[in-house]
Amino acid sequence: MNQLFLILHSWLRWAILIAAVWTVVRALKGIGKKSAYTSADNKSNLFFMIFMDLQFLVGILLYFTDALGFKAVRSMGMSNVMQNESTRFFAVEHVVMMILAWIIVHIGRSVVKKAPTDIQKHRKSLVYFGIALLLILLAIPWPFRTGLGFHPWFRF
Repeated sequence: MNQLFLILHSWLRWAILIAAVWTVVRALKGIGKKSAYTSADNKSNLFFMIFMDLQFLVGILLYFTDALGFKAVRSMGMSNVMQNESTRFFAVEHVVMMILAWIIVHIGRSVVKKAPTDIQKHRKSLVYFGIALLLILLAIPWPFRTGLGFHPWFRF
């Protein structure tokens, strides 16, 4: 069952990245062209938020069941976890950055909806969703990151 959640978590990352890039690009285009904030703009950040929510649920399940999450902290102790790059990344860094990104996406969605003008909606979209995207990119265990063990682009 854990392997199934890990596969789902790995694949959902791509849906999130596509939705995030789609949202940021739409915000950039809206600012550049001074265009109206349309239903497509709203849908892009809605899908970004929905995929983040799904990923959050799967991630929490993994955190409390996988050996690199809470179990590592409980069995190794926090001081030992913090001394090991791989376990520190998954038990602390990945979780904290992703939760921050999840919070920023939710705050951003609310702030964007309340913005009074179209240009402000585009600007707030760019700021909030751009910061969230940056945090997500930093928190993903990319295959080229050293010290974390090998994590493939796609899990099967």
